[in-house]
Amino acid sequence: MIPARFRACFGGFVIAMGVMNGGCRPSSQDANASGAAVETPTQILKGFEMNDVKNNIKTMTLQAPEARIYDTLQVADVDQPVLVFFKAGRMSSRLTAPLGRVHTDTHDVETWGGVTVVSADSSTLTTDRLRYDPKKEKIFSNDPVRLEKTDSITEGIGIETDPELHTVKIGRQKVRFKKRMTS
Repeated sequence: MIPARFRACFGGFVIAMGVMNGGCRPSSQDANASGAAVETPTQILKGFEMNDVKNNIKTMTLQAPEARIYDTLQVADVDQPVLVFFKAGRMSSRLTAPLGRVHTDTHDVETWGGVTVVSADSSTLTTDRLRYDPKKEKIFSNDPVRLEKTDSITEGIGIETDPELHTVKIGRQKVRFKKRMTS
């Protein structure tokens, strides 16, 4: 039992520690606004790989050096994710990012921190944040985007595209055409 003269001081100390501790928590942006950083991972996996398959054909592979799985949230936070997309059994594009999250129940993937998608025909999409919806087989973003193709550069806000970067919708787009080299 704590003597009465120390209880008041001890109570103040606990409150002060709570305030100090609250200031050290990761921001919601660091935790990707879902609270996973507050929970302890259920598992930590090295060499993580997940495949998405439709009609017995692989449509996407996600690889990461490390994944932290949160069973109660049904998510896995991944470091340096690489998503390889497939169309008719052939690689159609490759997405790389510093950080990501996969929803283990739906296989939806969110990536952020400087995302790049390079298609098989060398079209390159860059943005800060992208989301892949495996049911729709589409990539989405609400952030500023830049799409560089062999003949043009398109910049805008937000995108909806297939992983091949063939059917692309970009909001508030500005297109610049590249000059062709003459020989």
